[in-house]
Amino acid sequence: MAQDNYKIQRAYADDEEIHIGPLWTNIKQSFRYIFRKWYILLIWVGIFGGLGLFYAWWYGLKYISTASFAIQGQSASSGLLSSSLSIANSLGLSGSMAKGGGGFDNRFFASLIESRKVIKESLLHEGIMDGKKDVMANHYIDLYRWRTGGLLSKGWNSDPKLKDFKFQSKPIEELTRLEDSVLNEIYQSIVDNNLNMEYDETSPFNTATFVTRNHDFSMNMMKQMVDKSANYFMEDVYYLNRQNLGVADQRVDSLGRALKSLDYRVAQLQDVTHNLVRQKGTLSTVAAARDRELLNQQYSAAVNNVELAKVTLLTTAPILQIIDDPRYSTQASSVSKPSAFIVGAIIGIFLGSIFVLISRTVKESNRKMQERQRLMQQSEEGTAAA
Repeated sequence: MAQDNYKIQRAYADDEEIHIGPLWTNIKQSFRYIFRKWYILLIWVGIFGGLGLFYAWWYGLKYISTASFAIQGQSASSGLLSSSLSIANSLGLSGSMAKGGGGFDNRFFASLIESRKVIKESLLHEGIMDGKKDVMANHYIDLYRWRTGGLLSKGWNSDPKLKDFKFQSKPIEELTRLEDSVLNEIYQSIVDNNLNMEYDETSPFNTATFVTRNHDFSMNMMKQMVDKSANYFMEDVYYLNRQNLGVADQRVDSLGRALKSLDYRVAQLQDVTHNLVRQKGTLSTVAAARDRELLNQQYSAAVNNVELAKVTLLTTAPILQIIDDPRYSTQASSVSKPSAFIVGAIIGIFLGSIFVLISRTVKESNRKMQERQRLMQQSEEGTAAA
């Protein structure tokens, strides 16, 4: 008889119908059960609503400074400079070829603005925060309370080496080892927490944002980084072409001196062969005149290329186009406490409902398990009695 309690269930038949009535009844019972457990949902709403208010308080008021920019590179000047430098290179005067094409574009500037050199030089520049003029690095230290510390970290005042430490406005090459170490810490903190660089190949613009809890610092720091990056960009592109143009000018001067020397030589040979009857004696004069003509053509071509390059270089110099200037695109950002509480309450209701349903399922499962065990125990007792 014990075997009768373990009957093999009949396999599902294809012609059986699936009734939606029991499913709908089960759903209604689940909702009724949730409503009966409203006090549990209220606890979840209070917990997550409080977390939402805590997040709004923790987020506080932040200021986001935005800079949108695009690079207008050079085009015609590169070809003219290359043409001028080719003559100089053929005679041993080498010049650096400017990086053109895709070398200096939005991607290059997106990486440049996040470089250590640009950020460090910006931090060593003086700026105003809350009416106080000081080095930007000192403003950053005061803004994040690195001197006094917080609940989870000790401040610099507890360290004798850093207690009275302050930056002075100076070139980056004159930094001491301690200053460079502290500046590296500030740089890493800015890259991780404050600066965000967005680059999209499909967009003609780049967007950089700088976020802190101080309006003046966000605006001035973003402005400094854009200016430093623009200066570096101009020095690396525009002044490199100017240097190459100087090499081409030197070659033109060299060609001019060589041409004058050939003019003097031709005149001297013509004086020597003026009264000669035999034409064989005039071969040197003909060769010198031919060399002078060839050199004259090279000189004319070099002068034309250099003059055109000078004009074109002024009109096609790389330009950093600032679309959104940080001085006019710094805005406040905060989280509304009512909105944070409502979002937290919704999340609490959702998770609380899941918790209640899971608890009900576990409870029903335990009840059925206990009932099954009780029936099995009664069956075994009846069998033993028989």
